[in-house]
Amino acid sequence: MEKQVEMPGRLAELEVVIGELFDFTEYVRDPQGRYVEYLVDPKPGINLEEGFSRVYDKAVELGYYVILTKTGSTLVLRAVLSSKGLKDRKRTMATVLFIATILSVGVTGYIQTVAYNNIVYRLYSLGVSVPLFNPVVGALIFTAAVLIPILAHELGHFLVARKTSTPASFPLPIPAPIISPLGTFGAIIQMRHLPKRLRDLAYLGIAGPLVGVTLAMIFFAVSYVTSPAISLSSARVAMKHGLLAPVQIVPLATLAISFVASHLTAFGEKVVVMNPAAYAAFLILLIHFANLLPIGQLDGGHVFRSLTNVKVHRIFSLISTLSLVSMSFVAYQLSWLGFFAVIAFMLTGLRPHYGSANILSKLKRRDKLLIGLIYIVLLMLTAPIPVPASL
Repeated sequence: MEKQVEMPGRLAELEVVIGELFDFTEYVRDPQGRYVEYLVDPKPGINLEEGFSRVYDKAVELGYYVILTKTGSTLVLRAVLSSKGLKDRKRTMATVLFIATILSVGVTGYIQTVAYNNIVYRLYSLGVSVPLFNPVVGALIFTAAVLIPILAHELGHFLVARKTSTPASFPLPIPAPIISPLGTFGAIIQMRHLPKRLRDLAYLGIAGPLVGVTLAMIFFAVSYVTSPAISLSSARVAMKHGLLAPVQIVPLATLAISFVASHLTAFGEKVVVMNPAAYAAFLILLIHFANLLPIGQLDGGHVFRSLTNVKVHRIFSLISTLSLVSMSFVAYQLSWLGFFAVIAFMLTGLRPHYGSANILSKLKRRDKLLIGLIYIVLLMLTAPIPVPASL
């Protein structure tokens, strides 16, 4: 009974703000107060996008979500009561998951370092000298190489969400001991409502990958140049005994870093044996490419939607998925990417992506150029390049 009394009061408070910015008429009302639709028209001197932005902020504060759309020539504003509460419980869950993920990644890093050292011991018996890695130190470095880019990625989303007043959950890390080579399946942030305008969606989508890719490249560069390098002949012997295997696909960024490193260090014609931290950063770059695909509700899907429209985004999601599936038959190294694309499309690409709460919102040319350029650069840096299997 208390909630039923509270709803009309909050709705009346929202209508005061709507009335300051729009001439409005109630069109549809749910008897239980869960949603209301208004026919609205901006008052003289009120910019539609800025007026809606103020209504959006007040609605979120009061526990309502609002969507602005158009039917014919008529503007329709819909206010929907949100399901609030359980914030403390969600914060507790985020904390528990964070601790569990640190432990999961740390244990995985320890196991990876021990496995790396076992290979090193066997290389010694073949006359190949490679320095050992302290398992504890290796686990700590591995944990940093995995979690810092991943958590910074989600923190980038979260901070933009806070800045744009988009209701979003705390970053929730996902521990995955044993079943993931990184000890985690990454982290997620749940957007509880569409961002207020298309510009906010664009920056929300690009912020995470921009930070994550940058940090993963830094970790890879540092880990790569501190990894041991052996001669070609030693590498062939190790491969013959099944101790080493060449990578089959390489993110373009790592290819560029290895090229520069070979000219600035003593690597020369030697083969670098990636330590666990370098391999972790290597995988995170590949994961970022998958996340940047212009499919459904992936980060790349959000960015691509902000640059196009509902119809183009939906068509391109399907084309991208089919292209990657077809490519996996030609380049077997990319079969995982085709499988991921299908899963992403089935989970998030079947329904239309409306973009923002203000469905009439448009992205300015300057923002389109900036976001589009960053998006293309990130795709290129993380793009998996098949490489020859022989040395």
